[in-house]
Amino acid sequence: MVPLKDVQSKMHRPDTETATKTEVSSLKIGDSIQRLRHDRGISLSKLAQLAQVSKSNLSKIENNAISPTFDTIERVASGLGVPSAALLSAGSSPGQMLSFTDAGEGLQSSSGPYALEHLFTDLSDRRMVPMVTTIPPTQTQEPAMPSHHGGEEFFFVLEGEVEFESNDGLLRRMMKGDSAYFSSDTPHLLRNHTQQDARVLWVWLG
Repeated sequence: MVPLKDVQSKMHRPDTETATKTEVSSLKIGDSIQRLRHDRGISLSKLAQLAQVSKSNLSKIENNAISPTFDTIERVASGLGVPSAALLSAGSSPGQMLSFTDAGEGLQSSSGPYALEHLFTDLSDRRMVPMVTTIPPTQTQEPAMPSHHGGEEFFFVLEGEVEFESNDGLLRRMMKGDSAYFSSDTPHLLRNHTQQDARVLWVWLG
């Protein structure tokens, strides 16, 4: 996984006919980190030490000046004593574990060249991070290298064609209906060598 940028949300269907999808509220990972840190009475310096992140970078993340990688999210979450998914949540009552996300109304974000729709982000206690990921054609992307972090992942190709790439030289062409499950510490990257966007359901268990 690669850095996540600011997220915009509209989790549930409009309550009135006049509401539209453009009426969204913003959710930023830095805001979530800062709120959880304050709730736990942890100083910026202490969290930086616990997460093994420089204090300068952590401050930039909290101020949404830079976007954390999934590896950083995992380490900061560990320092805070919360699931990684809690940093990608809009918040909910503790213990709640039932959620619905209507079509196209998950939290939107970008991760490098990918467009992500995060699902069930009202569940702050969830362990899984499910996303519908749009992968544009390779020629529109900046060069990227396979990344790795903690946890386990799987993805299922919903539309189009992708190529799974790993640092060990593994290349596998995958089409609609194909899927993969792997340890997240396996260097991984999805590329799209076609002319059309591809979409996958991607789930990370941090």
